[in-house]
Amino acid sequence: MVTPLRSQVLAHYKKLIRTAQDVFQNDPVRIASMTQGIRENFTHYKNVTDEKTIKELIRAAKDTDSFLRRQVLQTVQTSENTYRLVVKPYMLFDNTRMIRECEDDEKAHHEEEEEKARQQGLSPCEIAAQKFK
Repeated sequence: MVTPLRSQVLAHYKKLIRTAQDVFQNDPVRIASMTQGIRENFTHYKNVTDEKTIKELIRAAKDTDSFLRRQVLQTVQTSENTYRLVVKPYMLFDNTRMIRECEDDEKAHHEEEEEKARQQGLSPCEIAAQKFK
């Protein structure tokens, strides 16, 4: 394995172990299970020498880390039928950018539809009526 890639692989291995410990904090069974899974996965691919494949595996490790941090939620039981969601700072993100992008996409889609209708010779009233169909 090429030395710079080797250091990246080891860095992502350590990062995934730390992420598992952080995400599953106070749950030693899950931490042990995740750590074992991470170790087995990295051991399985330890003899890969193709640079392209190694880079794909590094990308997969990054995606896994991101998934664990963004998608896995932990709850703590506070009473018999009540659980509290544990929200950590890395779980929070600015969704206003995502909303603006969706609005921009929707606006662009409507503008495309209006342009097609104009090319077909429809009046502004006919275009508006098509939106409500």
